[in-house]
Amino acid sequence: MDSIGFVLKKVVSTFCYPVGLVLVLLIVGQIFLFFKKWLLPAKSMIAAATLVLLTASCPITSFLLTNHLEARAGGYADPGKLKREGVRFIVVLGGALVTDVQTPADRWGCSILRVMEGVRLCLQIPNSRLVLSGGSLPGRSSQAAAMEVLPTSLGIPRSALILETRAWDTDDEARIFTELVGNKPFALVTSAVHMPRAMRLFRSKGAHPIPCPCDFQALVMPPFRSWFLPSANALQETQSVAHEYLGMLWQRIRGGREISG
Repeated sequence: MDSIGFVLKKVVSTFCYPVGLVLVLLIVGQIFLFFKKWLLPAKSMIAAATLVLLTASCPITSFLLTNHLEARAGGYADPGKLKREGVRFIVVLGGALVTDVQTPADRWGCSILRVMEGVRLCLQIPNSRLVLSGGSLPGRSSQAAAMEVLPTSLGIPRSALILETRAWDTDDEARIFTELVGNKPFALVTSAVHMPRAMRLFRSKGAHPIPCPCDFQALVMPPFRSWFLPSANALQETQSVAHEYLGMLWQRIRGGREISG
C-alpha cells in the first residue's frame, strides 16, 4: 500500500470510530439547529452523539467487546507444542512506527509486548527465526537497525532475525510474510484483540498460521461499581475494538472468503 492510500484509509476510518462518529453527529446536529424545520433531526443527532459517547466510554462496553475478540484468539502459546508442529518462523506483527531516536524498549511503543512474546518463543524453539514488522518513517537512518536492538539485547542472535519495513498494514504483512514462509506452519504473534482479523487475512492468502496471542486486555471483568462510570481508558479500548470490527467488515466488503478459527 502506498502512503497516500494508507493516509486516506486512516482518515476515512477515523470517522467510523466512536469518537469520530460522535463528532460528525454533533457538528451536523449543530448546523441543523440553525434551521427551524430541522430542529427535530438536530436534537436527535445530538442525543445520539451523547448516547454513543456514553456507551463507548463505559468499562463494561469495552470489556464485553474486547473479551469477545480475545476469546477467539485462544490462550498463550506453548513453545514445546510449536516445536512439535515443526514451527521455524515466529512472525511478529507490528503495531507502531519504529524509530531510531528512542531507547530499545520505547522505540517499539505499544508493540513491545508483541516483540517480547516473539522473543520468548524464539528462545525456546531451537533454530527458529524471529520475523519482525515495523513501518518506516521517511528521513530516518536505518529502520532495520532500530528494529533489531531490543531482540538482540535479549539474546536473539542477529542471524536469527528477519526484519521487514515495507508493510503499512496487516494486509501488507499477510502478503509479504506468506511469500516468506510459504505453506509451512508458523507462529503468528500479535495482540489478542487483533488475532482474529490477522488470522483471517493470513489464511485468505493461503498461509498456515498458528495463533500465538499476547497483550490481553480483558482477562478480568471490571468491578460492578465501575461498569457504567465513563472513563477515557474504556473509550480508548472501545476505539481499538472498533478498529478490528471495521477491519473485518472491510474484508467482507472486499469479498474475502469467510474463514473459521
